[in-house]
Amino acid sequence: MLLFFVSFAKNRKKNADNLPLTNTKWVLKEMFHQFVFHTQDTAYIVFSDNYTFTGNLGCNIFFGNYNNSKKRFKFDYVGATKKLCQNMEVEKQFIKALKSDITHYYIEKNKLFFISKKKVIFTFETTESIKN
Repeated sequence: MLLFFVSFAKNRKKNADNLPLTNTKWVLKEMFHQFVFHTQDTAYIVFSDNYTFTGNLGCNIFFGNYNNSKKRFKFDYVGATKKLCQNMEVEKQFIKALKSDITHYYIEKNKLFFISKKKVIFTFETTESIKN
């Protein structure tokens, strides 16, 4: 069963319809299988080709570095601004999850999934890549 999942995931990554991880604005849709309601700004993340990322949590900006090897994905450093916002609990959960043991990701067309211990932690969605 695990071999089937790994094979299936590899085939999804190779799909030409999939948007790239980098230079794409990924909007947060679900966290821990629960729909994310955007109260202020829309939460998003953008990965660069030089292994950095930046985004918005809906109020605060976050940023950091990531490592993306063939066998593992890891957020190496995560920092954020500290403005006082209405719904700080969602932001705290998001940063804590980024710092957790996310092991890999896969992209299926316009959706990005981050996985930890065989569970989907985040689901992001986009409509297009960012033009340089």
